[in-house]
Amino acid sequence: MKKIDKRATAILLAALDREIDIKCLELKEKRREAKLKKIFFSSCLFILFSFIIQVLFRAFNLSFLFTFLAYQGLALSLLTPLVLNLNRGGVSK
Repeated sequence: MKKIDKRATAILLAALDREIDIKCLELKEKRREAKLKKIFFSSCLFILFSFIIQVLFRAFNLSFLFTFLAYQGLALSLLTPLVLNLNRGGVSK
């Protein structure tokens, strides 16, 4: 059996500990982004569905139309870059 160098092992474990921490941060970031995507798409579908129901049942409300357009505009301008961030390779360094 090989003799184990305790100093080399400690250095290797210290280096791996940093890599493990980085990988954990990457996984947490991916989970967070997936959760935000689900919330974003669910809220957009809910607002759209509510708008369609109002149009179908002729319970059209002008203030809801303004809310719908404002929400969709804000979602398009602010959240779409977050959702469509396809070039992200992990944690920014």
